[in-house]
Amino acid sequence: MNDIECSSLLDEDLDAAEQKTVSGWADFATQALPRIPHKTRKIDDEIIVINVSGVRYMCWKSTLEKFPESLLGSHERDFFYDQVNDEYFFDRDPEIFRHIISYFRNGKLHYPRTECIGLVEEELVFFGISPDIINDCCYEDYREKKREFMERTMEEKSNNFDIQLPVAHVSLRKRMWSQFENPHTSTAALVFYYVTGFFIAVSVGANIIET
Repeated sequence: MNDIECSSLLDEDLDAAEQKTVSGWADFATQALPRIPHKTRKIDDEIIVINVSGVRYMCWKSTLEKFPESLLGSHERDFFYDQVNDEYFFDRDPEIFRHIISYFRNGKLHYPRTECIGLVEEELVFFGISPDIINDCCYEDYREKKREFMERTMEEKSNNFDIQLPVAHVSLRKRMWSQFENPHTSTAALVFYYVTGFFIAVSVGANIIET
């Protein structure tokens, strides 16, 4: 077979391949395209403006109503409605509210690690959201912060209890120890503190003179 015949056969194969490709695209073009899925929204849905200490957030009414047990998802939010500005006003922390409104939008509650856990829990309780639903990615950090917060709170309460406890309910040893640690709590403790310091100074001075 010479070069001319080979070239002719090759051209025929290319033409056949092109015809199949064009035919395939033609068949695909005649097919109906699949519909793009979209969420249906209620006809009476509306955009709600939430003003949190001057920071405004906007979201759909249906987004809030996904959680009817919460403050924003129930009719209780009407108590905070400002008719003049046509918005809901809350004198709360706007930084923490950013995580709260995100929970309404995507159903995931994240714990802001840089915020005080006591303040975070106060905001969640105010808006009717349980801290127990914090997302798994943040829950271990939340539990650790919660444990540290509880230990520190118990320690502070214990210290305040020791200071404010009536003398009649405190043992002699504990009263003496408290006066040693806090000489400014009473006149007797302060006198004892200075007298003890004086004798210590005299004792040290005597040892220096002897040597």
